[in-house]
Amino acid sequence: MQVIIASSTITRADRVAVARSVLVAVLLVVAGASLAWLCLGTPIVSGFIPIGRPSSVQTIVGVVGWGFAIVVPAGLVILGFARIAATVEAVQSLRPRTMAPRLAQSLGADHLAATDLILPGGRRIHELILGPFGIVVLGDVPPANLSRHVGPRWEIRDKRGRWIPIEAPLDRTSRDAERVRGWLAAEDRDHLVRVYAAIVTVDRRIERTPTCAVVAPDDLAAWLEALPVQRGLTPERRERLVELVRAVAGQR
Repeated sequence: MQVIIASSTITRADRVAVARSVLVAVLLVVAGASLAWLCLGTPIVSGFIPIGRPSSVQTIVGVVGWGFAIVVPAGLVILGFARIAATVEAVQSLRPRTMAPRLAQSLGADHLAATDLILPGGRRIHELILGPFGIVVLGDVPPANLSRHVGPRWEIRDKRGRWIPIEAPLDRTSRDAERVRGWLAAEDRDHLVRVYAAIVTVDRRIERTPTCAVVAPDDLAAWLEALPVQRGLTPERRERLVELVRAVAGQR
């Protein structure tokens, strides 16, 4: 199976944001460790320990000093590691999750997979598979640790930890398939290519709709092979489709 991978969607702003987050995390950990060494490895905090019978003021000063020496460095280190964990989640969310590598060895040479395409008009298509059946548009499901859903309502957690509503993956994929169908029809009015919509997920709570299938990752290859062969999709028309896909992927 041929695989076309378009240029990465990770922008320079994304890279700068990740680098800034990593820098802040490292500074927090270093600051916490340095402050802990200054407080516990040097006689600075020892000076707050009163000698003899301390007064009330000396006791309060000693408690505040030791509390600062324990709480502040530990807090900085914890914040630093929490920032590192958040950065790892952000990087994982930026990384494309495609099925093309898994399908490459399962499907024959008459199939083609393309990822991260931008159609005329600016609509971004996560992934599509071209085969004897026509075209299948595969939608993207947000990572489980960054999203939640109840029925058709979906939300995703932003960088500040807030939950914001998003378009349901099944609805988005159905619309993507419709746009692909319209794009191909505009390019070749003499031949209507069958376009299917599907999302690939292990979440059993997601139910298929009349316009979008839900397929488990391990079942995707068999599901594709079970689709009916489209009559009229001749080798010449298939090559024309491959050229169109390569064009929107930026590959000639």
